[in-house]
Amino acid sequence: YIGYRLYQDRDQIAQLRNVQIAPVWLGLAFAVQTAGVLIAVGSWGRMLRRFGYDIPLRAHFRIYALSNLAARLPGIGIVAVSRAFLYSQRGVDSVQVAALALIEPPVFGFAGVIVVLVTLLLSGSASEYVNPWLLAGVLATLLLALPSPLFRRFLDWLAARHPAATLRWQHLLIWALCNIATIILGGTALYFVCRSVSFIPESALIPLIQCWALLMVTGSLLSWIPFDLGVSSSVLVIILSTMMPAPQALLILIIWRVWGILVDLTWGVAGLML
Repeated sequence: YIGYRLYQDRDQIAQLRNVQIAPVWLGLAFAVQTAGVLIAVGSWGRMLRRFGYDIPLRAHFRIYALSNLAARLPGIGIVAVSRAFLYSQRGVDSVQVAALALIEPPVFGFAGVIVVLVTLLLSGSASEYVNPWLLAGVLATLLLALPSPLFRRFLDWLAARHPAATLRWQHLLIWALCNIATIILGGTALYFVCRSVSFIPESALIPLIQCWALLMVTGSLLSWIPFDLGVSSSVLVIILSTMMPAPQALLILIIWRVWGILVDLTWGVAGLML
């Protein structure tokens, strides 16, 4: 879909090459994204502490940032493998780290479903693209799966690998609730990036937070695929196209993808310096 739209609207996109970008909005986007990743890193660190490992926040940030860079490579489980390797150098059980890294996408998906359902109650949301009953069913299924005997046995098996581990299914629920803030800040960053080129109205904050939450949901469902099918990008363009012409939405997509790479590189360099 993205390739088709880029070809179809190539002339209109070319006419936007002289668009002016306001740096102040990008600065705000970077600030809120950094706040969001710090919340995510802190939540991740608390989960590892439940396994009995007391590691400084700066070490968690370094490994988290470097694994995010590795995640841009094609393949399955790149984040899990990279984190398991980096944490093993600090004496952390690689199986526990890999398992936690594989659980993280569904945790973000769980948080994303909650954000989408809440924003549907607010005016200005993109409700025509969302089936609330389907999302409510997904949320109910996850809530039932967390305390299930099978999943609890899996957590007990993980916790048994360290004598000081205290991991319980309730901690995963708290992890998801903490990452609601990360998703809201990510959607706010998307809003600021869109504002940097003045393509959207000020009232677009709620639908863009909802859009980012939907991207988290679709990303968690597709995290097992070794290459990018463009589904998340298509969702972003479709929702943006309700607020602006399609060529502008495609330009925003390109800017957002490049911006994400630059931010990940910045965090990776900062992590190496810690």
